[in-house]
Amino acid sequence: VISIIILPLGIALYYKQRYVVGSSFSHSVVSTVAALLGMIPEGLILLTSVALTLGAVSLARRKTLVQELYCIETLARVDTLCLDKTGTITMGKMKVEKIIPIGNKEDVPDEKELENILANLGEVSIDENSTMLAIKEKFKLKNKFTLDKLIPFSSERKQSGASFKDEGTYILGAVNFIFDDEDIKKECNKYSEEGYRVLVLGHSDKEIKDIKDKLEYKALGIILLSDIIRENAKETFEFFYNQDVDLKVISGDDPVTVSFIAKKAGLQNSHMYVDATTIGEDEIKEAVEKYTVFGRVTPDKKKLMVKALKENGRTVAMTGDGVNDVLALKEADCSIAMAQGSDAAKNIANLVLLDSNFSSMPHIVNQGRRVINNMRKAASMFLIKTIFSVCLSILTILFGSQYPFEPIQMTLISATAVGIPTFLLAQENDFERVKKSFLRHVLANAFPVAITITACVFVIMMVCQNVYHSLFMLNTACVLVTGWNYMAALKMVYAPLNLFRKIIIYGMQIIFFTAAIVLQKLLSLRGLEFGMIILVFLLMTFMPITSEIILAFVKKLDKGLHR
Repeated sequence: VISIIILPLGIALYYKQRYVVGSSFSHSVVSTVAALLGMIPEGLILLTSVALTLGAVSLARRKTLVQELYCIETLARVDTLCLDKTGTITMGKMKVEKIIPIGNKEDVPDEKELENILANLGEVSIDENSTMLAIKEKFKLKNKFTLDKLIPFSSERKQSGASFKDEGTYILGAVNFIFDDEDIKKECNKYSEEGYRVLVLGHSDKEIKDIKDKLEYKALGIILLSDIIRENAKETFEFFYNQDVDLKVISGDDPVTVSFIAKKAGLQNSHMYVDATTIGEDEIKEAVEKYTVFGRVTPDKKKLMVKALKENGRTVAMTGDGVNDVLALKEADCSIAMAQGSDAAKNIANLVLLDSNFSSMPHIVNQGRRVINNMRKAASMFLIKTIFSVCLSILTILFGSQYPFEPIQMTLISATAVGIPTFLLAQENDFERVKKSFLRHVLANAFPVAITITACVFVIMMVCQNVYHSLFMLNTACVLVTGWNYMAALKMVYAPLNLFRKIIIYGMQIIFFTAAIVLQKLLSLRGLEFGMIILVFLLMTFMPITSEIILAFVKKLDKGLHR
């Protein structure tokens, strides 16, 4: 907005002073420059960048890599956090607990034979997921088979396997994706309810030629695996619940198993789970609001779930560590990857947890809040100058003869009342919950003070123009009144005042008035006549009260409009 109006306002102000009032070329240029400088919140961009950078440095100390600066503030506004079970709630590592042969001893291999089959599958597998790594670690090869065709793991098919010469095809995966036998499903569900990840090993005498081929498999055994839950998962969940952040677990594993693990980790409403394969695309929007735990979720559905939450007005963060999480990570407002995860996930994530420790999340959120809350206050101070400079320029064009400030005077006000204090106060730790109405809050703080300064300076402008006919007196009175009001604004915006804030704000007041006295000649300030001193004193006395009255009115109006 300022970029659009600054050029026509500058031209009109220069024309008024040079050709209507008849001021000299140099004075008209200098006054116009003072107005334009006041309109531009030139320090705000720098302060924002510095605050975000300091946030990134602080996070780096906590072993969190910030790949995109803006995500620090995005995460602070998140109200829904989608978690992938593996690597987030759990350590991302699994261990094989037990193998249970299915059927009569005469019909199926014994446990040792099953171990050898699994060892052969692990030997030829190219998969690096936690399940296969656990199998490779647990079972050692005894009798090596000759590989004919490899079936790599697919998150859509939820299975992997291999065809071996003279041995047929062995398949390993989720029971629902391989077998239709209700008895086997019932047996697997019993173990899932106990918190195990359940895989079924199947066999066909035929050798598979293409991974799309569908064979009839005979169930040989059930493999039970368990996840290792992170130590600090419960405390981390508690933090987010206390901050009114809704947690959703979206996993490719069995929903019953995920629900059990989530309950052990302290997730609220973990009993509200659903198998994502039973949800149609047109039902996702409703399901993401109803359920807490989602199992058997494909990569495409993960993305659709994140998208549905955003369409429901949520600000969504997504954590993940695998290739199957990439689509959802890209869709989320803020994406967080684990360092131990896949390169694809890490490359597209906004944040990477270098120690793969989910318990770092509260600190990351707090850093974002610190940046936003401090920038909200700083932006209020910068925009006061912008608003009153625009208003004064318009009033000068319509009613005045000379713009009431020179550039050096605006520099004094900007440095002592805006630049230095906001930079120092931006280092405070302010972890208050972030409200979504950032701009409305900033304008509600800036507008009353800006209007008060405009009104007071306009009164002084009219008196100096029509009574004293003194440009020097105009500059001096306006600088004192504006500086005093700005100091009052600092107290209002940064209330309540603690010791650190008092030292900064009162220190700036001393520096401002000392500079105004010592550097009078440099700042083009002159002594005031008695009548003008009384007027300035009255305006300085009533300005803070006026600003607070206008602020109360604006906040009441804003609340009514918002409602």
